[in-house]
Amino acid sequence: MDIYRYLQILRIMKAFEFDFPDDRYYLKNHIWLKPENGSILIGITELGQSLSKGIVNIDLPEIGESVKKGDMLIAYETIKAVSQITLPFDAEVIEVNEKLWEDPNIINSDPYGEWLVKIEGECDEKLLLNVRDATDYYKKLISKERERYAGN
Repeated sequence: MDIYRYLQILRIMKAFEFDFPDDRYYLKNHIWLKPENGSILIGITELGQSLSKGIVNIDLPEIGESVKKGDMLIAYETIKAVSQITLPFDAEVIEVNEKLWEDPNIINSDPYGEWLVKIEGECDEKLLLNVRDATDYYKKLISKERERYAGN
């Protein structure tokens, strides 16, 4: 194994079989946020994508759209349900991943390599989970769900 691959592996934490890269923050609604040059990329965690059972359609916002704390930023449809992505802070959309208009399935195959939107906004880091807190939270969540369905 080359040193670059080894260092990449060290930068990922796991909650059971699900990866959580340490260069992002997380929300409890299965969303990751990655600061990048004064803006923030938004995406869906590997666990969130897995629970969704495949994203088949995404309704992305318009560039320049302002979204208030708690309002819908993105809606996406899976084979199970329609879900919404909200943020715990105000934001303005500065870019959308236009590849998703043609093929929303790319999120299913690469949830950390593909992002949904790029935003600008100021967020209190206390509202976000760092990778260690996120993996602890998701390990507990997964354990509870596995216990709940173990008898079925």
